[in-house]
Amino acid sequence: MKFLVTKSHQKGFSLIEIVVALLILSISVITIYNLIISTSLSTQELEKKYLAKEVASNRLALINTIEKPLKPTSRKGEAMMGGFQWQWEESFKRNNNEQFLEYEILVKLENQEEYIYATEGIISYE
Repeated sequence: MKFLVTKSHQKGFSLIEIVVALLILSISVITIYNLIISTSLSTQELEKKYLAKEVASNRLALINTIEKPLKPTSRKGEAMMGGFQWQWEESFKRNNNEQFLEYEILVKLENQEEYIYATEGIISYE
């Protein structure tokens, strides 16, 4: 008796293997896309914080040189930097020592409610 022997040689991938591979690929692509988007948003926020800090640093330089306050006061103004219009507020109040004023500088984007950067310190006003 002769037995009929059939050889089953599969070439290619099964449907389940293809579905699993596509699932892994799609999860990887979505993860990479989300990473790129979050990095882009973080970079934009970091740039705004850096520019706001520079606006405050410029204000502090002016306070220490040509716009030195002579008494406790508050001031507001605007500055253009990095293609953005910034609004700043600064306030000065007396310290325990008569030779110094405490200052606070707040910086935000124009038409925004939340301040992006704030700094405070002490300066002499003599």
